[in-house]
Amino acid sequence: MRIIEPPKAVKIMAIAAHPDDIESWCAGTLACAVDAGATIHLLLVTSGEHGSSDLLADPRLVATVREQEAQIAAECLGIKEVTFLRYPDGEVEETHQLRGELVKWIRRWQPDLVFTHDPTHYLPAYLCHRDHRVVGRAALDAVYPLARDHLAFAEQIQAGLKSHAVGQVWLFASSQAEAYVNIEPGFERKIKARLAHKSQTPDPEALVAAWRTRATIIGEKASLLLAEAFTVLEID
Repeated sequence: MRIIEPPKAVKIMAIAAHPDDIESWCAGTLACAVDAGATIHLLLVTSGEHGSSDLLADPRLVATVREQEAQIAAECLGIKEVTFLRYPDGEVEETHQLRGELVKWIRRWQPDLVFTHDPTHYLPAYLCHRDHRVVGRAALDAVYPLARDHLAFAEQIQAGLKSHAVGQVWLFASSQAEAYVNIEPGFERKIKARLAHKSQTPDPEALVAAWRTRATIIGEKASLLLAEAFTVLEID
Protein backbone atom coordinates (compact mmCIF):
# COMPACT_ATOMS: atom_id res chain seq x y z
CA MET A 1 0.00 0.00 0.00
CA ARG A 2 1.26 3.49 -0.84
CA ILE A 3 -0.08 7.00 -0.98
CA ILE A 4 0.46 8.76 -4.30
CA GLU A 5 -0.16 12.29 -5.53
CA PRO A 6 -2.78 13.02 -8.20
CA PRO A 7 -1.29 13.40 -11.68
CA LYS A 8 0.01 16.91 -12.27
CA ALA A 9 0.66 18.79 -15.53
CA VAL A 10 0.04 15.85 -17.84
CA LYS A 11 -2.44 14.79 -20.51
CA ILE A 12 -4.96 12.30 -19.15
CA MET A 13 -7.46 10.12 -20.98
CA ALA A 14 -10.23 8.36 -19.09
CA ILE A 15 -11.95 5.43 -20.83
CA ALA A 16 -15.19 4.21 -19.25
CA ALA A 17 -18.16 2.08 -20.21
CA HIS A 18 -21.02 4.28 -18.98
CA PRO A 19 -21.74 7.97 -18.37
CA ASP A 20 -21.45 7.83 -14.55
CA ASP A 21 -18.58 5.36 -14.17
CA ILE A 22 -15.74 7.80 -13.58
CA GLU A 23 -17.74 9.63 -10.95
CA SER A 24 -17.97 6.38 -9.00
CA TRP A 25 -14.30 5.50 -8.99
CA CYS A 26 -11.90 8.26 -10.00
CA ALA A 27 -13.61 11.68 -10.22
CA GLY A 28 -12.04 12.95 -7.00
CA THR A 29 -8.58 12.18 -8.34
CA LEU A 30 -9.40 13.74 -11.71
CA ALA A 31 -10.64 16.93 -10.04
CA CYS A 32 -7.39 17.17 -8.06
CA ALA A 33 -5.40 16.48 -11.24
CA VAL A 34 -7.11 19.39 -13.00
CA ASP A 35 -6.18 21.62 -10.06
CA ALA A 36 -2.56 20.49 -10.55
CA GLY A 37 -2.58 21.47 -14.24
CA ALA A 38 -3.63 18.26 -15.98
CA THR A 39 -5.74 18.23 -19.14
CA ILE A 40 -8.37 15.49 -19.28
CA HIS A 41 -10.30 13.91 -22.14
CA LEU A 42 -13.09 11.43 -21.46
CA LEU A 43 -14.13 8.61 -23.81
CA LEU A 44 -17.45 6.90 -23.01
CA VAL A 45 -18.03 3.67 -24.88
CA THR A 46 -21.81 3.53 -24.32
CA SER A 47 -24.41 6.18 -23.57
CA GLY A 48 -26.08 4.08 -20.87
CA GLU A 49 -29.39 3.86 -22.70
CA HIS A 50 -30.58 0.90 -20.61
CA GLY A 51 -30.08 2.80 -17.36
CA SER A 52 -33.71 3.56 -16.54
CA SER A 53 -36.27 2.01 -14.20
CA ASP A 54 -39.13 3.46 -16.27
CA LEU A 55 -40.78 0.53 -18.06
CA LEU A 56 -41.98 2.85 -20.83
CA ALA A 57 -38.69 4.68 -21.36
CA ASP A 58 -37.40 5.03 -24.90
CA PRO A 59 -33.71 3.98 -24.89
CA ARG A 60 -32.92 6.68 -27.46
CA LEU A 61 -34.26 9.40 -25.17
CA VAL A 62 -32.48 7.87 -22.18
CA ALA A 63 -29.22 7.99 -24.14
CA THR A 64 -29.77 11.65 -25.02
CA VAL A 65 -30.45 12.58 -21.40
CA ARG A 66 -27.48 10.62 -20.10
CA GLU A 67 -25.11 12.20 -22.62
CA GLN A 68 -26.31 15.63 -21.56
CA GLU A 69 -25.77 14.71 -17.91
CA ALA A 70 -22.29 13.43 -18.69
CA GLN A 71 -21.40 16.75 -20.31
CA ILE A 72 -22.59 18.68 -17.25
CA ALA A 73 -20.67 16.34 -14.94
CA ALA A 74 -17.52 16.79 -17.02
CA GLU A 75 -17.82 20.56 -16.68
CA CYS A 76 -18.03 20.15 -12.89
CA LEU A 77 -14.73 18.26 -12.95
CA GLY A 78 -12.96 20.50 -15.45
CA ILE A 79 -12.74 17.84 -18.16
CA LYS A 80 -11.82 19.38 -21.50
CA GLU A 81 -13.75 17.09 -23.85
CA VAL A 82 -16.19 14.16 -23.77
CA THR A 83 -16.61 11.78 -26.70
CA PHE A 84 -19.29 9.09 -27.00
CA LEU A 85 -18.74 5.93 -29.08
CA ARG A 86 -22.40 4.88 -28.65
CA TYR A 87 -21.86 1.14 -28.42
CA PRO A 88 -24.96 -0.74 -27.16
CA ASP A 89 -25.32 -0.55 -23.38
CA GLY A 90 -24.89 -3.98 -21.80
CA GLU A 91 -23.77 -5.55 -25.05
CA VAL A 92 -20.25 -4.27 -25.62
CA GLU A 93 -18.06 -6.96 -27.18
CA GLU A 94 -14.28 -7.17 -27.28
CA THR A 95 -13.91 -6.68 -31.03
CA HIS A 96 -11.33 -5.51 -33.51
CA GLN A 97 -13.56 -2.52 -34.22
CA LEU A 98 -13.69 -1.44 -30.56
CA ARG A 99 -9.95 -1.79 -30.15
CA GLY A 100 -9.42 0.23 -33.30
CA GLU A 101 -11.64 3.07 -32.06
CA LEU A 102 -9.85 3.18 -28.73
CA VAL A 103 -6.50 3.22 -30.50
CA LYS A 104 -7.71 6.07 -32.71
CA TRP A 105 -8.62 8.27 -29.75
CA ILE A 106 -5.42 7.44 -27.89
CA ARG A 107 -3.46 8.48 -30.97
CA ARG A 108 -5.56 11.60 -31.40
CA TRP A 109 -5.34 12.77 -27.79
CA GLN A 110 -1.79 11.47 -27.09
CA PRO A 111 -2.29 10.97 -23.31
CA ASP A 112 0.55 10.48 -20.89
CA LEU A 113 -1.74 8.51 -18.60
CA VAL A 114 -4.95 6.51 -19.04
CA PHE A 115 -7.61 5.76 -16.44
CA THR A 116 -9.87 2.76 -17.07
CA HIS A 117 -11.67 -0.22 -15.50
CA ASP A 118 -9.68 -3.11 -14.05
CA PRO A 119 -10.78 -5.99 -16.30
CA THR A 120 -9.20 -8.78 -14.28
CA HIS A 121 -9.30 -7.99 -10.56
CA TYR A 122 -12.54 -6.07 -10.71
CA LEU A 123 -15.03 -4.73 -8.19
CA PRO A 124 -17.59 -5.80 -7.24
CA ALA A 125 -16.41 -9.41 -7.36
CA TYR A 126 -18.61 -11.76 -9.42
CA LEU A 127 -21.19 -9.03 -10.13
CA CYS A 128 -19.06 -6.53 -12.03
CA HIS A 129 -20.95 -5.15 -15.05
CA ARG A 130 -19.79 -7.02 -18.14
CA ASP A 131 -19.31 -3.76 -20.05
CA HIS A 132 -16.75 -2.73 -17.44
CA ARG A 133 -14.74 -5.91 -17.93
CA VAL A 134 -14.88 -5.72 -21.71
CA VAL A 135 -14.02 -2.02 -21.93
CA GLY A 136 -11.14 -2.39 -19.48
CA ARG A 137 -9.64 -5.27 -21.43
CA ALA A 138 -10.02 -3.51 -24.78
CA ALA A 139 -8.54 -0.31 -23.34
CA LEU A 140 -5.45 -2.12 -22.05
CA ASP A 141 -4.95 -3.83 -25.41
CA ALA A 142 -5.34 -0.48 -27.16
CA VAL A 143 -2.76 1.13 -24.87
CA TYR A 144 -0.28 -1.72 -25.21
CA PRO A 145 0.83 -2.54 -27.75
CA LEU A 146 -1.64 -1.36 -30.39
CA ALA A 147 -1.53 2.46 -30.10
CA ARG A 148 2.26 2.31 -29.84
CA ASP A 149 2.89 0.10 -32.89
CA HIS A 150 2.66 2.07 -36.11
CA LEU A 151 1.87 -1.08 -38.12
CA ALA A 152 -1.20 -1.77 -35.97
CA PHE A 153 -4.26 -0.08 -37.48
CA ALA A 154 -1.85 1.35 -40.03
CA GLU A 155 -4.68 3.07 -41.89
CA GLN A 156 -4.86 5.55 -39.00
CA ILE A 157 -1.19 6.42 -39.45
CA GLN A 158 -1.72 6.82 -43.17
CA ALA A 159 -4.61 9.19 -42.40
CA GLY A 160 -2.29 11.44 -40.37
CA LEU A 161 -2.43 10.15 -36.80
CA LYS A 162 0.80 9.33 -34.99
CA SER A 163 1.52 6.19 -33.00
CA HIS A 164 1.66 6.86 -29.29
CA ALA A 165 3.14 5.18 -26.21
CA VAL A 166 1.17 5.74 -23.00
CA GLY A 167 3.38 5.90 -19.89
CA GLN A 168 0.96 4.72 -17.20
CA VAL A 169 -2.47 3.19 -16.75
CA TRP A 170 -4.43 3.73 -13.53
CA LEU A 171 -7.01 0.98 -13.08
CA PHE A 172 -10.06 1.89 -11.01
CA ALA A 173 -12.64 -0.42 -9.39
CA SER A 174 -9.73 -2.76 -8.72
CA SER A 175 -9.74 -5.37 -5.95
CA GLN A 176 -5.92 -5.35 -6.10
CA ALA A 177 -5.59 -1.58 -5.67
CA GLU A 178 -2.39 -0.60 -3.87
CA ALA A 179 -2.11 3.12 -4.60
CA TYR A 180 -4.25 5.58 -2.64
CA VAL A 181 -4.98 9.22 -3.50
CA ASN A 182 -6.19 11.82 -1.02
CA ILE A 183 -9.34 13.21 -2.65
CA GLU A 184 -10.39 15.55 0.13
CA PRO A 185 -9.70 18.66 -2.04
CA GLY A 186 -11.77 17.23 -4.91
CA PHE A 187 -14.49 15.36 -3.04
CA GLU A 188 -17.19 18.02 -3.28
CA ARG A 189 -16.68 18.26 -7.04
CA LYS A 190 -16.82 14.47 -7.31
CA ILE A 191 -20.20 14.58 -5.56
CA LYS A 192 -21.40 17.52 -7.65
CA ALA A 193 -20.45 15.66 -10.83
CA ARG A 194 -22.26 12.52 -9.70
CA LEU A 195 -25.38 14.47 -8.79
CA ALA A 196 -25.38 15.91 -12.31
CA HIS A 197 -26.55 12.44 -13.38
CA LYS A 198 -30.06 13.24 -12.18
CA SER A 199 -31.69 10.37 -14.06
CA GLN A 200 -29.57 7.96 -11.99
CA THR A 201 -30.15 9.62 -8.62
CA PRO A 202 -33.51 8.86 -6.99
CA ASP A 203 -32.29 9.94 -3.53
CA PRO A 204 -29.47 12.54 -3.65
CA GLU A 205 -29.09 12.78 0.13
CA ALA A 206 -28.67 9.02 0.51
CA LEU A 207 -26.14 8.97 -2.32
CA VAL A 208 -24.02 11.71 -0.76
CA ALA A 209 -23.98 9.92 2.59
CA ALA A 210 -23.13 6.54 1.03
CA TRP A 211 -20.37 7.98 -1.13
CA ARG A 212 -18.77 9.83 1.77
CA THR A 213 -18.83 6.59 3.76
CA ARG A 214 -17.22 4.67 0.91
CA ALA A 215 -14.46 7.28 0.43
CA THR A 216 -13.87 7.21 4.19
CA ILE A 217 -13.57 3.42 4.27
CA ILE A 218 -11.12 3.46 1.37
CA GLY A 219 -9.16 6.24 3.05
CA GLU A 220 -8.86 4.36 6.33
CA LYS A 221 -6.65 1.79 4.64
CA ALA A 222 -4.07 4.52 3.99
CA SER A 223 -4.77 6.77 6.98
CA LEU A 224 -6.48 9.33 4.76
CA LEU A 225 -9.81 11.03 5.46
CA LEU A 226 -11.21 10.52 1.96
CA ALA A 227 -9.55 8.50 -0.77
CA GLU A 228 -9.78 6.67 -4.08
CA ALA A 229 -7.64 3.63 -4.83
CA PHE A 230 -5.98 2.34 -8.00
CA THR A 231 -3.79 -0.34 -9.46
CA VAL A 232 -1.07 1.59 -11.28
CA LEU A 233 0.62 -0.01 -14.30
CA GLU A 234 3.90 1.29 -15.65
CA ILE A 235 4.07 0.78 -19.41
CA ASP A 236 7.58 0.11 -20.79
